[in-house]
Amino acid sequence: MSMDFDEKSKETSFSLFLKGMKTLYELLVSYRRRLAWILIVMFIVQSLHIVFPYLLKMIFDELPKVIADGLITNRVIILLVGLFAIKITNDFIWHFVHMINYKKLAIDLENDLPARAQEKLLELSVGFHERENTGKKVSKIEKGIDRTLQIIHSLFWDFFPPIIYMSINLVFLLLIDWRIGAMFLIAIIPGVFIYKFVYDKYIADWDIWEEKKELAIGMFCQSILNINTVQNFVQERREVREHANVRNDMKRIDRKLSIKIEKLFSLISITFNFGFILTICTTLYLVSIGEVSVGTLVFLIATGSVMLSQIWALMDSYTNAIRRIYSILRMKKLLDEQPEIVNHENAIIPESYQGVFTVKEMDFSYPEKQEAVLRKFNLTIHPKQMVALVGKSGEGKTTLIKLLCRMYDIETGVIQLDGTDIKQLDLHWYKKLFAIVKQDVEIFDGTILQNICYACCSATQDQVDEALLAAHLSKTLSDTNRFPDGLNTQVGERGVKLSGGEKQRVGIARAYIALLNGAKVLVLDEATSNLDSEAECAIQEMINSVREKLNISIVAIAHRLSTIRRSDMIYVINGGKIVEKGNHERLLAGNGLYSSLVDLQRLGALRD
Repeated sequence: MSMDFDEKSKETSFSLFLKGMKTLYELLVSYRRRLAWILIVMFIVQSLHIVFPYLLKMIFDELPKVIADGLITNRVIILLVGLFAIKITNDFIWHFVHMINYKKLAIDLENDLPARAQEKLLELSVGFHERENTGKKVSKIEKGIDRTLQIIHSLFWDFFPPIIYMSINLVFLLLIDWRIGAMFLIAIIPGVFIYKFVYDKYIADWDIWEEKKELAIGMFCQSILNINTVQNFVQERREVREHANVRNDMKRIDRKLSIKIEKLFSLISITFNFGFILTICTTLYLVSIGEVSVGTLVFLIATGSVMLSQIWALMDSYTNAIRRIYSILRMKKLLDEQPEIVNHENAIIPESYQGVFTVKEMDFSYPEKQEAVLRKFNLTIHPKQMVALVGKSGEGKTTLIKLLCRMYDIETGVIQLDGTDIKQLDLHWYKKLFAIVKQDVEIFDGTILQNICYACCSATQDQVDEALLAAHLSKTLSDTNRFPDGLNTQVGERGVKLSGGEKQRVGIARAYIALLNGAKVLVLDEATSNLDSEAECAIQEMINSVREKLNISIVAIAHRLSTIRRSDMIYVINGGKIVEKGNHERLLAGNGLYSSLVDLQRLGALRD
């Protein structure tokens, strides 16, 4: 939920509560029938809770006759049997109907909500994930799910039961004697108004507290994810200090609000107790003058004390709900986020594939930036061709690859595959055309084999062996000291047990498996930057052999001449446009920007 402070301060706790309940209702759309059934059973249980003291009232009303006759009447016996029956029935419904259904619902929600959240996050585009802090996203989902379960528990234990109980009880009191019922109701109203009037002043601070908690969790996650950088630059104390500063702000807000709310509760407690005692005194007077029975007084004391305790449970539940609602609203907003890249309603899966990619008059800028990265961009990739993209850092080479792979959608112009706008093609079919190897390969916490076969879990052993040879990994895995279980060696979170070069080889093997299983375009985004000369030569051999064997296209971004000099076409990008194109020899002879970049690299090599 994104509101400025003025908007927050204008919102009352009740309007926020209604907004939260509406959000919760939308979130639990597939569980509404089960929730309705639980509410019906709860109504039955709370009704029986009122019937029990009402039967006690009837028994006490019979006592004068029992004392006068010296015998227990049949009516009293029936009422005692009724008490026993109601107690047994109530316990049975509570444990074997209500609790079983409630616990099934809670268990389902606890497991279904994270699955839905993951499905939604994986549906969102790379652009969204690049803009959003990972820690904050995890915090929103984790807290949102946790608070959703807490609110549901609170609603069905501390919120709805008191409301149902008090509503039924007030009806009984009004039917027994309208004066007592009205007086009890009037005694409650001042405390409720005090609570609402004062509590509304605090709700904006709860939202500030939630924002700071998301920030704190984001900072905590980032410091752990970037532990190497933190320790290399000796910034442990700084990370701890900045995180502690945010936590101290949270502590200050929480303490201030908790103390104020406790003072508020003490004032309300005095108001409620005073009203209840006044109602008892009035009933005693009515008993003394013979206008109401002793049983009525017993009923009032038995149910009134329960009502007071349930009012406290209700207010506590309401207070906790207001605090938790912010987390649910934040999670719901994240879950309602619309994917930027969507599959066309009538998406096309072509019957044939030629492999001609055409970019025409394309403009693109990132959402948070006004200046275009690529301007009036035109490019063609022919089938079985190796294309290299060259230019200084920040000129849009990686951006172009993201657009070709449809990680982003373009604003103006068109990207076509075999003459068809890629936006019209089936998104999943199209993305499977690409086997991508990035400079920083993302490694999952699993085995080497699981990481290599990620693109195709059904890869055969022959394909795995071929991919290992192609990526120059076979020799590496023969080191039993580092890889005691070979392909089944666990690599740790983010591949912490692998070197940078080994991660890239795993990435290359993963891409090779994808190519063997239907991918048509190999994308190399500085894929050899972390490799030694021997491994790089092996990868070059792999590139040449895979082109001949699989008839694929290759798009490469590289600064090393060894990677790009054999390309069929080299595009030199500068200022968001293609300024030169041709093969290596032709561009060198042109003595332009490409030639100067090559000279700079050669000079750097000589200096090394």
